[in-house]
This record gives sequence, C-alpha cells and structure tokens, in this order.
Amino acid sequence: MRPWLVFLHRYVGLAIAGFLVIAGLTGSALAFQSELDEWLNPDLFHVDGAQPPLSPSRLAARIEQAYPQVDIFSILPPAQGGDSIILFVGAKAGHGSLDYDEIFVDPANGSILGKRMNGAFRLDRAHLIPFVYRLHYTLTLPGNWGAWLMGGVALAWMLDCFVGFYLTLPRGRPFWKKWKPIWTIKQGAGSYRLNLDLHRASGLWLWAVLFLLALSGASLNLNSELFRPVLSALLPTSSRIFDQPIPPKPPTMSFDWDDALAKARTEAVRRGWDRPVALIYADRAHGFYMVRFGRDHEPGFGASNIFVSGTDGRTLSVEEAGGGKAGDMVASLMLPIHSGQVAGLPGRILICITGLVVTLLSVTGVYVWWKKRLARTSRRETRNPLAQLGKANIHAAE
Repeated sequence: MRPWLVFLHRYVGLAIAGFLVIAGLTGSALAFQSELDEWLNPDLFHVDGAQPPLSPSRLAARIEQAYPQVDIFSILPPAQGGDSIILFVGAKAGHGSLDYDEIFVDPANGSILGKRMNGAFRLDRAHLIPFVYRLHYTLTLPGNWGAWLMGGVALAWMLDCFVGFYLTLPRGRPFWKKWKPIWTIKQGAGSYRLNLDLHRASGLWLWAVLFLLALSGASLNLNSELFRPVLSALLPTSSRIFDQPIPPKPPTMSFDWDDALAKARTEAVRRGWDRPVALIYADRAHGFYMVRFGRDHEPGFGASNIFVSGTDGRTLSVEEAGGGKAGDMVASLMLPIHSGQVAGLPGRILICITGLVVTLLSVTGVYVWWKKRLARTSRRETRNPLAQLGKANIHAAE
C-alpha cells in the first residue's frame, strides 16, 4: 500500500503544485484584502470631513438620476466617518453593458469619487486587489470553469493532506523516536535534505490549518455543486431563501432602500443584535432586500443577514451567524476559517503565513521530485553500459 500512496502523493502534488503556488501567494495578500485595497486607493475609500451621510434611497436616487443606465443592486454604507459609500451596479435592461460595476461615492453629497470593474485585469492600483481576488478564486477563467477547477484542486489537496501525513509515519519501533526527526530541520544539511525537511516539517506543523484551508476552499468554490448537498445529507440544514425558484414575473418592490433598512434594523433590535449595517442588497428577481449586519474581519462566525420583502416589508428569513441548525453553523464557518477572521487578527496573520507555507510546500515538493528523478535516471544509465557508450560517443564527436 505504501508504494501506491507514494505514487499518489507524488503525482497529485505535481499536478496541483502550480495552482497551489498561485492560491498561496494570492491568499497571503487577501488575508488583508480590505486594508491593502484602501491603502492603495485612499481616493476611492476615504473622503475629507465626516458630514452626515445621505440616506441610501436619496443617494441611490441621485446616482440613478445622473446615470440613468445604471441599476444599483448593492449599497455598502460607510464603516465610519470619513469613509466612502460603495455601490455595486449593473446596466439596466436595454442599455447595453457598462465598463464598471463599482461606484465610490461621497456619502454627504453623492458626488462620484471613482469607478472600477471588479476583477478586471487593468494595470492600475484601483484594479489590483480585486484582480488578485479573482485570480485566487477563479484563475480569471470565464464562467464557472475557474471556480470549478480551483474547487477540484482543493479537493485533491484535501486528499493529499491525509496521504502526506500518513507517509511521514515511521515504519517499525520505537515510533516516537523515529517520528521526531521528521518534525525538525537538520542543521548543515545539503540542498536536497534541506528541501525534504522543509517539505515534511512545515507540512506537519501546519497540517490542521492546511487541511482546513483545503476543506473551506472546496466548500466555497463548489458550494451548491457539492458542499451543500453533502452537508445536507450528513447534518440538518435550513432551506435558503436564495434557493427558492424565481417567479416568472418579477415582483413589484414598493419598499425602497430606506424602508428595507428600517425594517431590518427593527428586527435586529428585537433580536438583540448590536452590529453595524455592512451591506444592503436588492434581489429584484425574487423581490426582497438582504441587509447584512457585521463588518469584514470581525472575529467569529461572520456576518448575519435579515431578508425583508420588497412588496410589504415582512421579515422573510433570518441567517444569524453561528445560529440555526448544525449544518448551518458548519456552513457559516467556512468563509471565516478560509479568511482567518474566525480568530480575528491573529487568525488572519496565520492565514497570511500559511499561504506562504503552501508556496514553500509546492516548491520544495517539486524540487525533491526533480532531484529523485535525476538520481533514478543516473542509476539507470550507470546500470546500462550501452547508454554510457552512447553518451561517450556523443562527447567524442563533439
């Protein structure tokens, strides 16, 4: 069995190494995605002064009046005084397409600070971090292909975590005495031994984090295709409002942004929530608003959502972070684990470091395979006199 597992670990690792280098390096940066984006683009994220913001409905009305082709579907209120408001937009029916999908707005007067196309490859600082995120998540491949590919890589990586761990276990006794050196890096070793020790020791010390990153990555990329069906089969889960069929005729949403926000805040107070509003999203196809409570990178289970009917203001559904059935709790943990925010700033630092370790594991693994391959080739040639004679003739001809 062990030779077969060695074969599996070797070639699965080689197949996914390049993808893991990209995922590791981009993931390290994305552990501090918001901070890096704001640092690179202060002109988009910050405004002078801290005047009272316009209400979401008034702000949306001003933007749609200035840009009649724009359909606003998400509003991100300012986190604090001096922050801009971010609008996620699309083109209204009959207006073609837009070359941007984010608008940054001064919350006090509705003036436009800037626009960008989230995830587009453009050589400027405004688009850098969103592009890094898209590269991490989809390799910038079109449609769902990139997400499926990286989800498949995560599944293979998750399997390889177990295989790699098993291969570190020593054969024979005393077990602990033989296993202990594998957790360490030999001082003064040559390049091959150094790379082998780095590969084994770093993988062992961070094994649990690496496995959780692989699991959460697969769950996020293959959520509806694989993760949710498997989770629902194993644990009780609640039905999700987004999974409801879209009505043939879109409902008329008589409630506006301000109405939905007021209704959601009332429900949040009733439930004892004391968290800021992070996002208001209008799903016009289903006819509801989603109001998210809880900012990015808060420790714990992440944000909570309240869904409000756009036709009569009823509370349709509530997704409370860390609440619901057992399956809901597991599902809500996947993004906080993957980003590190489940443990706050220390968790994000750990994810940043682990992303670099993933790159190290990939590079050292390929190096160890390459050196072993050279050694095997050399041994075969040594045992084959004809090969040696042929090589000598070539050198003589030169």
